[in-house]
Amino acid sequence: MRDVLRYLITGVSLLLFFMSFEAASQQERFFKNRSESGVEFNYQWQSSEGPKKLTFLLPHADIDKLPNSAPAYNSALAQNYIHRSLLGYAKAIDPREAKILIKRSGSSLNMEVSGKHSEKVNEITEALGRKHDEAEAEYLRKNYYTPFKNEMGQAAIKHDHLRYANESSHNISNIVHAIKEQLGNPSNPREFIDFTLNWLQAIPYDTLENRISSNGSGFAAPRQLLLNNKGDCDSKSTFFLAILKSYNPKLSAEMIFLPNHALVGISLKANKTDEKIMQNNISYILAEPTGPAQYKLGEIAPSSKMAIRNRQFTTESF
Repeated sequence: MRDVLRYLITGVSLLLFFMSFEAASQQERFFKNRSESGVEFNYQWQSSEGPKKLTFLLPHADIDKLPNSAPAYNSALAQNYIHRSLLGYAKAIDPREAKILIKRSGSSLNMEVSGKHSEKVNEITEALGRKHDEAEAEYLRKNYYTPFKNEMGQAAIKHDHLRYANESSHNISNIVHAIKEQLGNPSNPREFIDFTLNWLQAIPYDTLENRISSNGSGFAAPRQLLLNNKGDCDSKSTFFLAILKSYNPKLSAEMIFLPNHALVGISLKANKTDEKIMQNNISYILAEPTGPAQYKLGEIAPSSKMAIRNRQFTTESF
C-alpha cells in the first residue's frame, strides 16, 4: 500500500510539473551585418512549433529617422528649462509696469509680480502662468515625454510610447515585408500578429523599472531595441504597435499599462477563447509581446489576467 501511495504521489507530481510547464521562445542566434546599403538583422529562435528565423535589411536612412530613446525624465532639468523660458519673458516686461521675481524652490518655481496697477499685475501674473504651462509642454514634447496617471491615479511623467510607435512606424516597412514572406497567408492579420509576437517574445527581456519611481529609466525606443536586441515590456509593446501600424495603418489598438507590466489590445474580430477588454464600446483582443513565454493573440499571462479582471490597468489609444 505504501508503494502504491508513493507511485500515486509521484504521478501527481509529474502531472503538476507538466501542467505548470510554459513554452518559452528562446533566441538561438542574433547578428547584424553592416554594409553601405544598411544594417541586415538576422534572428533565429526556437518556438513551440519548431525553429523560426527572420532576416531583414534596414537602410541607414530609415534607421537614422527612427527616434532615439530619451533619458529618464529629470524634474530638475525640466524646471531649468521652464525657468529660463520665464526669465526670458520677464526681461521683456517694462520694470515701470511691474517687477517680476522668479525663484527656484526645490522642484518648483515661485513667481511674484508686484506693481502700482493691480490690473496690470493680474494680467502679467496670468501670462506667467500660461508661459509656465507652455514651456513645460514644450519641454515634454521635445524630449518625448507625456503626463501619465497609473491605475491608482498617481500622476507622473513617462516616455511618450505612442509617439515613439507612430513615428517609428514610417521607417520599418522592410520588417513588415520580411514577416509577410514567412507566412502562408500574409493578408491574414492574426497570422501576421502571431508570428510577430513569437519573434518579439524571443528577443531577450530587459526588466521594466517602475514607471512612477524611475520616471521611465530602462525604456528602449524601437531603434534601440533593434540595435541592442533587448527590451522591457513597455519597449516591446511600443515596437509591436509600430509594426502593427506599418502593417495596417487603419488597425485600431490600445497600449495597456498594468502595475509593472504592459501589453497591447487590438481591435479585431475575436474568437470565443480570446482574452479581451472593452474600451469605449470597442472590443480589443489582448496580446503579450514581452516573452519569453509564448502567447498567441488572445492569450495572456495569468498575472495579466488577474490585473485585467481586477481593473488594475490604464490604457492609451493608438
